Amino acid sequence: MVNDRLVLRLLEMDPGGHIRLWLMRHFADDLKDVRWISRSTLWGVLPEPSQFVGLNIETRLRLLRLIGALCDLQKGETVPLSVRSFAEAALIGASGRALLLIDLWVAGEVMPTWLEARCVQSQRHLARRIATVLLPAREGVDGLWLLDLPSPFLPFAVAEHRKMFGARNWLVHSGGDRLCPGIWTWTIDTTGGGEVLRRSRAGFTPFVRACAHREAFEPTTGGVA
Repeated sequence: MVNDRLVLRLLEMDPGGHIRLWLMRHFADDLKDVRWISRSTLWGVLPEPSQFVGLNIETRLRLLRLIGALCDLQKGETVPLSVRSFAEAALIGASGRALLLIDLWVAGEVMPTWLEARCVQSQRHLARRIATVLLPAREGVDGLWLLDLPSPFLPFAVAEHRKMFGARNWLVHSGGDRLCPGIWTWTIDTTGGGEVLRRSRAGFTPFVRACAHREAFEPTTGGVA
């Protein structure tokens, strides 16, 4: 008897996961058994160069340059709009946009006007959210409290905070993502990397005592959701 049970292939919802999805699509793999899961590290795990075996030289080099730019982004360095936008789209789970940005990067093509405008708008919204992280009220004796900040935005917020206030080891409490809403507790190291220590439902104490309404940190601006 043939065993036709579906064997799921799990990808973390982050830049590395979307590059792996792009590779699977490029090699014409069956994608119906792919499922997304929440990432366990701050920026996710990028593919190793060995995973690019089978690609032509030009495509391989362009993907390696993309990974290099993503590493620069993690360090807080300035990168092209397409790279920063790809990272954001991958982290929030906007897979269509993320894959399109990889397509354009690999082909060496510029973003069409409509996509560039969408990316600029999204980055402006992200910048407004990150600006709230720098308020002194965010810091407590037991870490940085960012419960109103969804976890996909946290990597950018940590990079900005490190630039402003320096590197250190700390605990950070953030919101969750679309797959796992609630409160996530992270450990962040001096390199700007980190991993999830715990995921809790939104009403879990003792976090509820520290949760301030988003309006306390971010006035309504009418920006994109």
